[in-house]
Amino acid sequence: MKLFETTTFSLLVFIFISTAGSASVTVTLEAPRVVNSTATFAYVGSETFDSRSLGNFESDFGWGPNSPIKGSYSNVKILGADSNGGAGQSGKYNQVWPGRPLKLTFSQLGSRGINYFGLWASALDPLDRINFYYQGRNFFNWTAPESLEKIGGVGYGGRGGNTGYNGWGIYNPDWVFAFINFFFTDMQIDQVEIWQERAAAFEQDNHTVGFFTQQSGLYPMVKSCCCCNS
Repeated sequence: MKLFETTTFSLLVFIFISTAGSASVTVTLEAPRVVNSTATFAYVGSETFDSRSLGNFESDFGWGPNSPIKGSYSNVKILGADSNGGAGQSGKYNQVWPGRPLKLTFSQLGSRGINYFGLWASALDPLDRINFYYQGRNFFNWTAPESLEKIGGVGYGGRGGNTGYNGWGIYNPDWVFAFINFFFTDMQIDQVEIWQERAAAFEQDNHTVGFFTQQSGLYPMVKSCCCCNS
């Protein structure tokens, strides 16, 4: 686990605009091989899983006892860094299997709430999915094909020629690795679920949460949805 402050990186990626008010979700990808968000935050923390083992646990996201953000993890499977995952090819990472989604429920939301979630996604495939909730309502879902199509140029994975996202170019040259940002404007989140639809697994690391003040990322694409949770 760690606490970090970041610098600003311009350009936004997938913009999901609500039909109600100015609420929106912006999904972006950091540059190839960047394993943390480069956005600017009022407060932010990260769960790296490096000190974790199997099962359920509470996280303060690197802040310690006085953390403004706390959350409960369930259905956690921890592995050591290998060709499938581990940001920076080190430490540990989390792996989700079909039928056992990872659940992160926040018990402490900070003085301004939580309007940001990010993660290092490893070996992405079309069956990876993330659901976002606020006060019991599932208001927004992300599925990997939305990012895979954009990164790869054609088809899935790195086969479209954007080799910067092809893992580390050693064991898995066709797999996509990227840090994904989820920015919630005029909205908040209080629960996250990470799913693998069927077969294979969804590997992730560096779960990052906080209150963003300036977005970061690459690859613009616009998609509308109803996602206000006021």
